[in-house]
Amino acid sequence: MKLLFSAILTLISCVLYAQPVNFVANLAQGSGSYQLEISTTSPNRQIEVHYYKPQIFNSQTTVIIVVAGAGRNANDYRDSWIAHAEKYNLLVLSPAYPQQQYDFAAYHLGGIVTQLKFKQPKVEKHNGRITKYRLKDQDISFTIENDRAKWLFDDFDALFNSVKPLLGAKQTGYDLFGHSAGGQILHRYALFKYGSQANRIVAANSGFYTLPDLTLPFPWGLLTTNISQQDVNSAFSKSLFVLLGEADNVNETRGTLLHTPNTDQQGLGRLERGTYFYEHSQKQAKMAKAVFNWQKILVPDVGHDYKLMGNAAAKLLYGQP
Repeated sequence: MKLLFSAILTLISCVLYAQPVNFVANLAQGSGSYQLEISTTSPNRQIEVHYYKPQIFNSQTTVIIVVAGAGRNANDYRDSWIAHAEKYNLLVLSPAYPQQQYDFAAYHLGGIVTQLKFKQPKVEKHNGRITKYRLKDQDISFTIENDRAKWLFDDFDALFNSVKPLLGAKQTGYDLFGHSAGGQILHRYALFKYGSQANRIVAANSGFYTLPDLTLPFPWGLLTTNISQQDVNSAFSKSLFVLLGEADNVNETRGTLLHTPNTDQQGLGRLERGTYFYEHSQKQAKMAKAVFNWQKILVPDVGHDYKLMGNAAAKLLYGQP
């Protein structure tokens, strides 16, 4: 009866937020995966969700959705949170978005644009691996996707709703952690997702940022999108943590960075770009006289490392009173 009541509440919530209802019947303890059907688009999409269910699993278990970087290694990101799941009683969900199906536009930029093209970018390599793409701003072309149902951001509420009946009726939200490309997705999620069920959003070591600025064109700002100042003010009220590794600076060779004149206005490394994003956002909120609930957190002696940044995020979210 309790499970039925929880499912009814979840159904009502999903209707209110226009989310697909695809419940998971059960999850085995430990690591595993399941297929989630996203029915907001036509045709429906299937997402593989890697999960970890802790030994102590009850109505007090917190859902954390962990979003992988450009390597799309959702299973590794899930595994890096196993110890935290047991320590803090977390259900870890990490959705997989294969690069063959989700390119830079669909993943890093959340599907806000389509037909993205980089014209003749110059590449720089370190130990045979591409670490930088350099091109002019005007050599980036795309089309804005105005159909929000085709964006990536609704997926996270759908993930939460798929497991909510297993947790009980009291569960109303979840936390989010994303590193690198995952951090890019999540800070844009904070800006573009209306009616989110997310409680707290941790965007770590993003490669570059979309600023909450209506005077700059996308992807550097919001001028060419249908986002309003009221929407931006609402985004400022969300609990967003900009998590930055102090060693993820211009000397860091892990990961890949985009360099254009507009992008480099934010800085040449992730630490500088994250700092610029936070300070610029703070100024925009002050000008708009909006409530500003974002925080910048520096992690000492850590570079572009999703495991160590995940450790810092777990301590930040769950290790303090």
